[in-house]
Amino acid sequence: MRKAIIILVALAAICSAQTASAWGGWTHKFIAHTADKYLEPEVKAKVDKYLGSPMIDHCTWMDQIRKPIRKKSHPDHERLQPYRPSLLWHGMVLDEKFRPSDKRAAKGRGALYPNLEKSIENLRNYRNMTDSAVAVNLKYVIHMMQDMHCPSHVFYTEFPDCFGGEPSGPAGRMFMRVYYEGKKTTYHAVWDGLSIRVLYPECGKDFELFRQKMDKYTPKQRAKLCRGTLLDWATDTGKRCRPIYNKVEPQDHIDRDFLLGYRKISEGQAMRSAYRLAHLLNEIFR
Repeated sequence: MRKAIIILVALAAICSAQTASAWGGWTHKFIAHTADKYLEPEVKAKVDKYLGSPMIDHCTWMDQIRKPIRKKSHPDHERLQPYRPSLLWHGMVLDEKFRPSDKRAAKGRGALYPNLEKSIENLRNYRNMTDSAVAVNLKYVIHMMQDMHCPSHVFYTEFPDCFGGEPSGPAGRMFMRVYYEGKKTTYHAVWDGLSIRVLYPECGKDFELFRQKMDKYTPKQRAKLCRGTLLDWATDTGKRCRPIYNKVEPQDHIDRDFLLGYRKISEGQAMRSAYRLAHLLNEIFR
């Protein structure tokens, strides 16, 4: 009983504040679909066993439970309701050297990196955990590894308010108001929901067709992308995603051509996320 309580407390402790959905649900599923292709057979069997089905079915779980669970018919209602008020924020804060920072904005935002690090540490001890605890930590890692690579969930302390609300000038760059194809939105929303799907409109919403278009890296190239530590991957993400802030100001009008101009970032980050997620799970569960 005491062990079960400790696990539940640990799970609650790695959660903090309200979130926004990174990559959009479709891209989360695309990345999970791609990562699944690179799981070693014995690792895939373990992951599917703990989750109860392939990880594509669970990659948006963290976004789903951040919303109030009003229906008691929800399968996770009783288990999740006590933890809903303190759900994990999905953003990563980086300093001027592109290293994770402990800077926080209102409501404790920006705690992705330490929580992902803690969840990975938990999973490395999976043999001594209950199956349900392994499953929850797996869902955290699957989702946060994707969020860590999402351009719209990297925040930089070089800006006066790296989160912002209704910014003017450089403050809150990711949440600044812009117009996409004439429609008012936020820069954050443009990168979350559109940056991948606009690349190959002929593929519709077919995950496998998109994978065939984007999954062009050789085994040697994939291995190179997966070298290093979680810290190295976070720093790499910070450096690669920083250019998306350089040419956009509040109220600017942008379109599909703008996103196509940054396709190396959006496409590259999605594939890095898939390869590194698979690499990490292979390493843990091998």
